[in-house]
Amino acid sequence: MEFKSSSIRLGLWGGNTPGRSFTLVIFVAYLFHLNRIARNTFAFSLAYSVLCFGTAGTVVSADKPKSIESLSSLLVTSRGGFAEPNRSTPWSTEQMEIREIGSAARSMPEALSGQPSLMVQKTALGQSSPYIRGLTGYHNLLLVDGIRLNHSAMRSGPNQYWSTVEMFGSERIEVVRGPNGIVHGADAIGGVVNLLSAKPRFTDSGMIREKEILSRFSSAEQSWSAGLGATVSSADWFAQLSHMVRSFGNLDGGKRVGKQASVGYDSDATNFRLSRKMSENARIILGLQRTFMNDVPRTHKTVHGLTWEGLSPGSERWRRLDQKRNLFYGMVSWEKANSLAERGIVTISLHQHGQERNRMKKLNDGGDFQFFNLDDFGITGRFEKNDPWEGRLAYGFEWHREFLSSGGYKFDDNGLRGIDLLQGPLAADAQYDRYGLYLNDSFETIGGWILEPGVRFSRVRAELGRFYLDNFDASTLQPNQTKSYDEWVGSFRIGKQLAEGASFFAGLSQGFRPPSAYDLTSTDETSINETPNVVLSPENFTQAEFGFRGSLRQWQWQASVYHTWIREMIVRSPYEATDGKTLALKANGDGFIQGVEIAFEYNWDADWNTNFSFSWMDGEVEQLQENSTGTVMKLVDHDNDETTAKVINGFEPVRRATTRLMPMQVRLITRYAPAEKPWWGEFSILAVAKADDLSLKDETDSSRIPENGTPGYTLFGLRAGRALGKKTTLFLAAENLSDEDYRVHGSGLNGAGRNFILSISHSF
Repeated sequence: MEFKSSSIRLGLWGGNTPGRSFTLVIFVAYLFHLNRIARNTFAFSLAYSVLCFGTAGTVVSADKPKSIESLSSLLVTSRGGFAEPNRSTPWSTEQMEIREIGSAARSMPEALSGQPSLMVQKTALGQSSPYIRGLTGYHNLLLVDGIRLNHSAMRSGPNQYWSTVEMFGSERIEVVRGPNGIVHGADAIGGVVNLLSAKPRFTDSGMIREKEILSRFSSAEQSWSAGLGATVSSADWFAQLSHMVRSFGNLDGGKRVGKQASVGYDSDATNFRLSRKMSENARIILGLQRTFMNDVPRTHKTVHGLTWEGLSPGSERWRRLDQKRNLFYGMVSWEKANSLAERGIVTISLHQHGQERNRMKKLNDGGDFQFFNLDDFGITGRFEKNDPWEGRLAYGFEWHREFLSSGGYKFDDNGLRGIDLLQGPLAADAQYDRYGLYLNDSFETIGGWILEPGVRFSRVRAELGRFYLDNFDASTLQPNQTKSYDEWVGSFRIGKQLAEGASFFAGLSQGFRPPSAYDLTSTDETSINETPNVVLSPENFTQAEFGFRGSLRQWQWQASVYHTWIREMIVRSPYEATDGKTLALKANGDGFIQGVEIAFEYNWDADWNTNFSFSWMDGEVEQLQENSTGTVMKLVDHDNDETTAKVINGFEPVRRATTRLMPMQVRLITRYAPAEKPWWGEFSILAVAKADDLSLKDETDSSRIPENGTPGYTLFGLRAGRALGKKTTLFLAAENLSDEDYRVHGSGLNGAGRNFILSISHSF
């Protein structure tokens, strides 16, 4: 047992684990490499940002699925917005065209389902959260057009925030798996997901207007969706507008589960983007996203939860959440400039996120209302230029200032308001500042090796006001506190062309996450209550990875193996309080996650092709388990380097699986898309193994995870699309043909049973 400042330190690493020493080696070596660059300064300006409704507008249709070869050949996420060839990037990546996936998927997170090392857990029908390489929630970074949406109020574990992002009106989704903390900063650990709009299209042939509508109907979801999109372009201006309304009813499960009641909700989203061409190589973009989700139920903790496979429903009568999210931004981008920043992107943004939760407990216990509101002001600058050794140097800065408020009140069985809560789900008042600077180079050696060294410095400052020491106990309201965290992280990626059409890539990269306002001051987890803890340490992750990608005749493939060392991850360990309630003890622990990813495509001929993917992973992290030996562990204050008065008795560290560890997954899709015909079809199989390697928290989450683990399942599906003339497309799907009862591991409800989807898009 080892104790480290600012937390309970649970030692798995030993002395030979990559950590800060790796960062120092990368930093020193890289500075030595950069000493040939003349020291210069640069200037930039951004003139304008507006507060108006809207953003992007490419409308979903049921186009023929493209092969891997014909997907976009450029990737922008791994280098912070600057394009690089997808085949030569030293990262494991995925690209998904919204036109291909948007008609089938009902939400942006669920569009990611089935990708290698990616599992989409559904706490509720309107609350989906992807696990990427074994991590979810605030351990994955969500971007929209390169703008950070993660913030300090995000809950740990699977959360509802990703479902507020509407993909209708965007062009594609890019996924970069693994830590990318150099370019994207905190939270970019499991992976980075970037929802990207289409590039503005300017025309010299007068003003061009395009309009499209989309409708989608789903039988098992008892849902309908309707969207309208429009674009207007001229020689110097381009505007995109899209609006989507969605309504979901009760969800039909498989043949034994049947109807899952009280899970429906409504949502609407508006996106607008206005672009002005300043020159042939420079443009300015102004835009907004607005999303509202109304009364989204969370049923697994209520009397409406399922008893499938021995699950234990909760006792609450109902629990509902509203979410409202706005993103206002202004962006200037340029390329081919004769300056220190040959290419650049400067973004100013205001991200507003508000959440309200209403909960009615069991009879005679009344209920409570809680809320938080967050305003996140951000400025990001990303630049790229040629370096003296014929490579490309990317560098930049990032600054975010978040203002957070929360509160609530209790009410009785009749809904009459009672006492006010001085704190909501986290501190009543808080300010959270992020600062970051990074350098990331990419160059090719004489031997043909592509090298990408990088280093980043980040600083976080959290000012916490008015929060409880214990759950809902106003007598222990704490005075204001300030916490600061500094972090250096490094990365070194390599790649090499092995033969015509085949390449190798590898890397050793770090990710980090300082304790958020939620970690430090939260009182209410999804399934268990927890106590604020302001002496937690920052989390650090180091991942080693190597892989291959390429193509040969009819074959195309990508495969990788990775191992992630976890250091001081904030883990919530459950225990039973004296009053019978299940509480969570927050502490830092070490561990690992490792896995294998394989994906390939075989083109039988010009019309037939088959895609196959396989994922396997394993992982452990230290958790705290109650015992009878009276083990004593002390929390250490990192800032003051002294032991606090808080002592924890009766717990011992154990090595158990990470929470909701993804089971083995196999997906097979065979497509027939005749070149001379206006239609296409595909057959799919998704097979998922039993998830029975459980964490301590998984074992206590009896409303979501069966006692012996989540059963495995196999889903069969058919999909087809047809063009009806030049302006109308039709999409049809039959999912879960065998009407199987199944649940994605850790979800709060079962998946849809046999489900039929009809989608029609029309341009005019």
